Amino acid sequence: MTRGVICALLAAALAACRSAPADVGPCSCTPGNRSRTRLPDGSTLDSAALLGKLRRHKRDVALHRPARDVKVFDDELRLELTGFCQPCSDWVEDRMTIEDMFPLDRLDDATGAVCMGLVLQGGATVYGAALPPACR
Repeated sequence: MTRGVICALLAAALAACRSAPADVGPCSCTPGNRSRTRLPDGSTLDSAALLGKLRRHKRDVALHRPARDVKVFDDELRLELTGFCQPCSDWVEDRMTIEDMFPLDRLDDATGAVCMGLVLQGGATVYGAALPPACR
């Protein structure tokens, strides 16, 4: 191949990478925002319980708890979220962090939590970066 052809192919490949993602259409899933599975204490994961767990995660990180302890807690929470977000549990991926799923910088203003989002004092809901854009 000539140098001009290679440059043209490279330019086309770079342009393709920069194009906007295809519109996937409207959101086709609405999470239940309540788990049907019982937690070890006999309760179920609801908005208030999820908010408490998110606050615990943020506190554990701020207090520099052992990384393994935080990871175990996060793994358990991610598993609980698969039930909480039903029937949209495929949104919760194995390696996703709590910070990806929830906007933890707004946690102090939150009065409740929904699947991958926080309900703020004024009633507005803010979502984490991992929520599909069409579902915001």
